[in-house]
Amino acid sequence: MTVQARKFGKYLLLDRIGSGGMAEIWRARQFGAAGFQKDLVIKKILPHLAANDEFVRMFIDEAKIAVSLQHANVVQIFDLGSVDREYFIAMEYVAGRDLLNLLIRCTHLRIRVPQKLALFITMEVLKGLEAAHGATDSRGNPLNIIHRDVSPSNVLISYDGHVKLGDFGVAKAQRRDSESTRAGTMKGKLGYMSPEQITGHPVDARSDLFGAATMLFEMLAMNRLFKADTELDTMVMVRDAAVEGPIRGLPPSVPEGLRTVLLKALARRPQDRFQAARELHDALADHLFEARIRVSQADMSRFMRSVFAKEFEEDKARRR
Repeated sequence: MTVQARKFGKYLLLDRIGSGGMAEIWRARQFGAAGFQKDLVIKKILPHLAANDEFVRMFIDEAKIAVSLQHANVVQIFDLGSVDREYFIAMEYVAGRDLLNLLIRCTHLRIRVPQKLALFITMEVLKGLEAAHGATDSRGNPLNIIHRDVSPSNVLISYDGHVKLGDFGVAKAQRRDSESTRAGTMKGKLGYMSPEQITGHPVDARSDLFGAATMLFEMLAMNRLFKADTELDTMVMVRDAAVEGPIRGLPPSVPEGLRTVLLKALARRPQDRFQAARELHDALADHLFEARIRVSQADMSRFMRSVFAKEFEEDKARRR
């Protein structure tokens, strides 16, 4: 949605690019000395929620969690503040589309996400998760951050081929908020939750890995792994994690070794899965090496610019 640009503190709001039940997302620009300017994203709390102290505190927590993560595969946070009682987060602008948009576009074009790019995207997400899971505070104490919503709409892919994990809005730092992992808390998108998350049991980093593997399956199958007619039935599917049949039903182009990796990554019990993001990343990297498949950011960029050719040109024009 394009609206008239307007000032917002030290930023200029250019286009409203998204709006949900909790916040508005704007493409914005920051100006500085000697003609300096930078495009970024402003996430603003909706006015009716700004008076809710608990929600504002949760919003600020999101920024505090995300700002502690300085990594190429995590959307960067630049600023947190308020303008006329409107709280906002200023974050990195990723010129591209999210994975959900990519899957929808590929479905519309009746093409598949190339297998090597599905692996590339997943491995880049896992690098971001590794950074989150291993993050520490200023004293070196582990924050034990769990994203809790690893899903296609939170994976941003730039036209230059960069892959970044964003929206730590439901992430929790266990050390600071032990309630975040206790039974009864359930946040995120149902079809990408782990069995333990969907049933309200304690979650840890292995839950995020389950979400990453669920996305990988979807890219390989071009179909959702856990999707039923009702939310309750979807929850039952996730709880049971009966993935052997769907994995067997993947296209013949998916080799047996990759299916084996998926079976382990999507195991119902956390102790039967890969135990760390690096372990799953390396298993996928080993598969690429053994298959003698090379994939790079340049490959990702070419695919994005091809699939979103019109949007790529429009985005370039907007930023001139």
